[in-house]
Amino acid sequence: MHEPPALVRHESEIFLDFEGIPDRDIHYIVGVLVHQRGDVNYHAFWADSDADEPRLWSDFLAILAAYSDAPLYHYGQYEARAVGALAKRYQSAADALLGRLVNLNAYVYGKVYFPVRSNRLKDIGRWLGVAWPIPEVSGVDAVVWRHRWDETRDDAAKALLLAYNEADCQALRALADELTRLREFGAEDPRVDSSTRPKQYATDAGRGLHRELETILRSAHAEYAHTKISLRRDEPPTLDREPRRAGGQPGHPGYCATPPKATRVVQVSPSTECPRCGQSQLNSSKLRDKTVVDLVFTENGCRKTVTKYVGAIASCPQCGARSCNPPEVATMPRYAFGWNLQAWVVYQRLVLRLPYYVIGQALDEQFHVHVNQGTIVAFMRNVARAYAETEELSRAQLLCSPFIHADETKLNVQGTNHYAWVFTDGRHVLFRLSATRECSLVREVLGEYGGILITDFYGGYDAVPCRQQKCLVHLIRDLNNDLWRRPFEAELERFVLEVRNLVVPIMEAANTYGLRKRNLGKFRKSVDRFYRRVITSRVYRSDPVRAYQKRFQRYRQSLFTFVEYDGIPWNNNMGERALRHLTVQRKISGSFYESLAPAYLLLLGLAQTCRFQDKPVLEFLLSGEKDVDAFKPTRRRRSATARSPRAKQNDRGVQGVIAAAPATAHAASVLVQEGSASTSSRREAVPGRVACGA
Repeated sequence: MHEPPALVRHESEIFLDFEGIPDRDIHYIVGVLVHQRGDVNYHAFWADSDADEPRLWSDFLAILAAYSDAPLYHYGQYEARAVGALAKRYQSAADALLGRLVNLNAYVYGKVYFPVRSNRLKDIGRWLGVAWPIPEVSGVDAVVWRHRWDETRDDAAKALLLAYNEADCQALRALADELTRLREFGAEDPRVDSSTRPKQYATDAGRGLHRELETILRSAHAEYAHTKISLRRDEPPTLDREPRRAGGQPGHPGYCATPPKATRVVQVSPSTECPRCGQSQLNSSKLRDKTVVDLVFTENGCRKTVTKYVGAIASCPQCGARSCNPPEVATMPRYAFGWNLQAWVVYQRLVLRLPYYVIGQALDEQFHVHVNQGTIVAFMRNVARAYAETEELSRAQLLCSPFIHADETKLNVQGTNHYAWVFTDGRHVLFRLSATRECSLVREVLGEYGGILITDFYGGYDAVPCRQQKCLVHLIRDLNNDLWRRPFEAELERFVLEVRNLVVPIMEAANTYGLRKRNLGKFRKSVDRFYRRVITSRVYRSDPVRAYQKRFQRYRQSLFTFVEYDGIPWNNNMGERALRHLTVQRKISGSFYESLAPAYLLLLGLAQTCRFQDKPVLEFLLSGEKDVDAFKPTRRRRSATARSPRAKQNDRGVQGVIAAAPATAHAASVLVQEGSASTSSRREAVPGRVACGA
């Protein structure tokens, strides 16, 4: 079991199985197994000929109406396609029926691995104890029996078909019961293994052997010469070592060295006035010192500075308040780190994607600064808090943009799937984290946004109350892949050809003239003709084509929004580009900590904003500026006139170039080029902007 099945059961349930003849596109048996409060009843609706199919469908709808709250359990996609086809054929409410369907295969595939050779319902059903009228029966046998009955009207063939259908329904019920049992008791069942943590079985003697062998393995480390192995069976192994000192041990992540020797000493004058009551006569107590380690950046590199601040703590004889001048020094620990060093660490983690322990090694080897991994995490949180204002500025700039790209991706947060959302207009990037894929977070971020939202075809975006543009790259990619999978399906090829003839001229005009309404608005008539001629007036038999027909109908108002406005991209490449850095980091890290993930995403949005505006991330962090738009790099950047032609196309808003294929070939291909930039600058140390050490 990879994960417990999340199947929810109800008091009234219907287990559904259809039998049909594929080459005639008819259905002659609908088997319904009704389970209600422990009572189980099987109903079979039979069609003698094609003309009886309407009666079969009406009888089926009648029994569903009697159990209006019961979910319809099935296995695979055949029943869903059959219900959709029959509902459309006889003008029934398809959406209501399809909304009640529950595919049990979705709770098995990739989640539960039964001890059988395949995920076929019959293989799982036999293992669960369900018997079919003939051993090793399959759907082909059912087609043969039906043809035999059509020729001979043999009652034995009809009885076999009804028994076969009832066994399928019983197998569905047995599978649902087993999935429910696995959800409730699978973790304690000795017959059930976890795919991530397989159970280990051993006899009493075997457990003793494992214990002794693992003792040897634990001692096979770098300090083996100082370790003695104990193989006594009645006592746990002991290590013959010197007594451990208090605190973190050298090399442990919690270990931090003492402050280094200062290269500069600053005498801090005591306060002259009490900050609480205004008393001017203050008493000076004993001297205190604070050591700050920081980096100073120059044109040729950077160097470490160690500054010790020494001063007396002043106390007020009237109110007892204690103060230090400047006040920031009083809040500093005895050993602290300056802002430049923190910015350098964040840059290493954020832009260069270095692990925490590697950053610690780099600090030790390059600057002789000894920090633990917890301190590096504190740097990330400290810098993220400092730039919370910058995130709000980016959000305000986004909401003023005429369009916003939105996209999402899965993120493993301590073993649980979360979703990272990105919002960008090509200059500002904003990240958010949510526990689910519900689009309530999108509505919360966008608020009353009145521009155009550019997204993929995830259905949750449809609930956002603003005009939308669906990514045509996703549509073209799906058409291309389906055409590769079904190269000899003529109806699909003709449909892709029609889409190609519509899309390619629009893309060529966008590539030539840019995303201007003046040049693209003329294609609205072509879009209307395409819908009248290809989408609304035709009936298709191919399942993929019918799926695309529904997609075109559903997104009629959002597929070609870009031809009605100036400067609206027709793809979501910018959103995917903003996410790409995170997806690479996800492959490297595997998982993120829940407490640190929001801070990381905030800083990543800041870094991606700098990157999209062609500004160096490290120099921005060192500058102390909070507004990326207002920040001007000190070092001369590459000018726009020296940029490549592809980069200039991106500036005009065209992120892809459609290369038209021959008439019967695949629709198009999208080429995207991505750039990046980073550099450093100089900035002097600021004593007040420090983070705690160990």
